[in-house]
Amino acid sequence: MAHHVFKGYSILFYFLMSIFSFFIGLYYAGMVEAGKNQGLAGGAIVLSYGVVAGLIGLVLAIFIVYKSKRKLIFWGNIVLGICIVGFWVNAHLKYKEKQKAKELEREQFEKRKPKPTTPTSPVDSNVKSKPMAMLVNGSEQDKKDAGLGMFAPNISESKALYFYGNPNFQKSRLEHAPIDSITFKKREYGGFEIATAPSWLMPDHLKLDYDMLYFKVKSVTQDFVEVRVNNLTNRTSFVDKYQGRIAYWPEFLLGVHSVEFINPQTQTVYVKPLEHAGKVSIPHSFMKPVRITRNWMHVELINHGFDTVGKGWIQWTKDGEFLIRYNLLS
Repeated sequence: MAHHVFKGYSILFYFLMSIFSFFIGLYYAGMVEAGKNQGLAGGAIVLSYGVVAGLIGLVLAIFIVYKSKRKLIFWGNIVLGICIVGFWVNAHLKYKEKQKAKELEREQFEKRKPKPTTPTSPVDSNVKSKPMAMLVNGSEQDKKDAGLGMFAPNISESKALYFYGNPNFQKSRLEHAPIDSITFKKREYGGFEIATAPSWLMPDHLKLDYDMLYFKVKSVTQDFVEVRVNNLTNRTSFVDKYQGRIAYWPEFLLGVHSVEFINPQTQTVYVKPLEHAGKVSIPHSFMKPVRITRNWMHVELINHGFDTVGKGWIQWTKDGEFLIRYNLLS
């Protein structure tokens, strides 16, 4: 009734209803993952859901008090109080559970942390002068296993690149313990080199003289990237998506030095991105990517003097297989 609107028990009802609605808004934001992958803005986005829900609850509470009897308002305060305590207890338990998971992850990683030993052959000083993918038949690797692109980890002396086994994608990254890692150290004259690494490590490209460490991307999830960690056995592992950067093939190929055909006897350069288009027969030494659209790549034809002698289109992929070989540096 109208005369209940400014009574003490009614004001308490407004307050409890607002707090109850605020919690409902937060839980709804969590269900729809409103703040996920939004960086620093994520917390503000989730909070805004709670504030809006709280304001709606306040308006609803005023309407209920205006229409209800005193006894119903009293019972409403009791029910809302119990619900709010339940929300708080649930939130507190979840917080403690996450803290426990973080502590468990830290303990498990310390147990599994690689000891500083001499790196195995994939990162040995005798072979790190060349990209690791150059040690095997690159054309076969490229042709049979295109993947999605390349993953370049953030290289830092204070950070390690952690590898994960078979993560549960329904859980947070913080709830998973790494199975191994790569650590880095500074060189005497600048740059970084690998300090410790698992024995099976053989990335697709390793040339830290040029800050190059690339793993082929096999699949991508919300928090993880599945990468190939051994280009001989095709072994894969998962890494934290935010511990590096993914360059999908179009972006990656536009940044390489040059490309060449895997089968130059049967492949050709066209004047247009069509298989029935005319062919470009200008002699050239290598091709420089300048534009990519679906399966076709627009290239500049470069001679031995590094002069552009022509342009054309080549088909760089077909049915998920590579038709070209790329050169990162020269």
